[in-house]
Amino acid sequence: MNLVKKLFAVDDSIKSANSGKGSAVTSASNRVIYERELAMPYVADANFLRLFMTVPEVFFPIDFIASRIAKAHFEIKRTKDDSVVWCNRRMNKILANPNCLMGWSELIYSHFVHKLATGNAFLRAAMSDMLKDKAKYRWCDHYWPILTTSVKAVPPSYELPIYGICDIDDLIDHYEIQVTTTGTLKVPTFQMWHDRDLIADLQHTGNRYLKSKSRLASVMKAISNLVAVYEARNVIYVKRGGIGFLVSLKRDETGSTAMEPKEKREIEDYLDKSYGLGEGQRPIGVTDVPLSFVRTNLSISELQPFEETLQDAITIAGVYGIPDVLVPRKDHSTFNNQANAEKTAYCGVIIPMAQKFCNDLTSFLGLDKDGLYLDCNFSDVDCLQLGLKEAEQVKKLTNDRCRQQFNDGLITLNDWRAQIHESQIDEEEIPLFSKLKFQMSDEELAVVAKILNNQSILTNQPSTGESNHERDETKPDLSDQSE
Repeated sequence: MNLVKKLFAVDDSIKSANSGKGSAVTSASNRVIYERELAMPYVADANFLRLFMTVPEVFFPIDFIASRIAKAHFEIKRTKDDSVVWCNRRMNKILANPNCLMGWSELIYSHFVHKLATGNAFLRAAMSDMLKDKAKYRWCDHYWPILTTSVKAVPPSYELPIYGICDIDDLIDHYEIQVTTTGTLKVPTFQMWHDRDLIADLQHTGNRYLKSKSRLASVMKAISNLVAVYEARNVIYVKRGGIGFLVSLKRDETGSTAMEPKEKREIEDYLDKSYGLGEGQRPIGVTDVPLSFVRTNLSISELQPFEETLQDAITIAGVYGIPDVLVPRKDHSTFNNQANAEKTAYCGVIIPMAQKFCNDLTSFLGLDKDGLYLDCNFSDVDCLQLGLKEAEQVKKLTNDRCRQQFNDGLITLNDWRAQIHESQIDEEEIPLFSKLKFQMSDEELAVVAKILNNQSILTNQPSTGESNHERDETKPDLSDQSE
C-alpha cells in the first residue's frame, strides 16, 4: 500500500537536503513521513462520477434509484381533472426521443446519476433566443443532459443582489459549457434547468456558484475505507509488498547464530533464480541452512474486509434512503421483509423524487401555461401491489366508489374517467360527460342508466348505498293481516 511504501522510503526533499548525513537523519525522516501519514490518512478522490463508475458500493444506491425512475411510465395529464392526454404529438415526441442520440429513459437515467452523484444535474433546451417567452415543449425538439463538471453559472458583472428582490437573470448572466479542451459554449439562462439535490452554494462565485454539494461528501470516510480495503485485498492477492522475513535457525553452544552475509546472498540468489512458477523454476526450494519464516503481513481473514465493506456499503446507501436489507451481500442472503423494504424505498425516496422531477420539468417546459402537467406512473411495480388479484380488486373498488359518487351527484362521468386514468370526453362532443347527475335531462339519464345498467339513475335521486341491487322497501298489505 501507499502508506507501507512511504513508511520505508525517505521523502525526496528531505533526502536531498540531508544527503551525506548518517542513518540518524534517515530514521528521523521516516518518522516524519509516518507521522504525516497518520495525521493525514487516505481520502478518496472527490470526483464523484469516477467513484460511481469504479466503486460498486457507490454505484449501487445511485443506480438503484436512477434505474427505477427511468423505468417509470411518464404521462401528460390535464390540470383540470387529472385525465391522461394521449394525443399530444409534441410531448409524445419528447417522451420518445428528447434528442437525436438518446431515448427518454436514457436521459432520465443520466439526469439522476449526475444529480445523485454530484448533487447537480443540468438539462439544456437547445432553441432560438427569439423564443424565450414561448412554451419550450411547443418549439424545442432537442433536450440535452449536460455533464455537471462542464457547466458553470457566470454571475453578472455588477454586485449580486442575493437575499434581495431579484430574478434568476439578476443572479446568473449566462451559463458556460466546456465543449472542448479550449472552447466553451455560452448558453442563456432560459435554456438551462439546474436541478439541485441539496442546498445551493451562495458563498462562492467560481465553478461552485449556485451548485449543490454531493451527498457522497458526507460519507467520504466510508468511501476511503472501501478503497483501502480493496487495495489491501489486492496487495494480498497479487503478493505485492513485504510478506515476511527468513530467520536463521542455526545454533551453537552459545545459542542462536546469525547467517553470514555470503549465506544470505546465496539464499537470495537461489530464491530469485530457482524457486517460483516461471520457466525453469521449481515450486519447491532446497537449502542447507536451517530457516524459519516470520510473516509480517495480515491475511484476508484477519483483516475482515467483507465485514468492513458491508458496513461501509450500508452507510453509503443510508444517505440515499435505501434500507440496509436491500444492500447486496457476499452470501446473496435475503430477508423476509425485503419486499416491504423495497416498497419503503419506492414510497419514501423514488416516487417523491420522480414527482419533484415531473413538477420542475413541467414548469421548465411550459406545460402549466396550457393547463397540462407531466406525471409518472409506477403502477406496474410488483412490490407496490399485492399481486394481480389485489390490483384488480383495487380497480373494482375504485369503480364502485365512483359509481356511488356519480349516483349521489358528487362527480361527473369525466371525473370518474380521470380517477381510473382515462382521458376525458370533450364536452362539445358529448355534453353529458361533463354534467352532474342532477343536471342531466331524462333522456340523458336514460342513456347513462342503459350504459351502467343501473335503473336507480332514472329516479334522479341519491343512491341508498347499494348501487347495483337497490332494496325493495315495499310496505306489507295490512288487509292480509289477521285481527
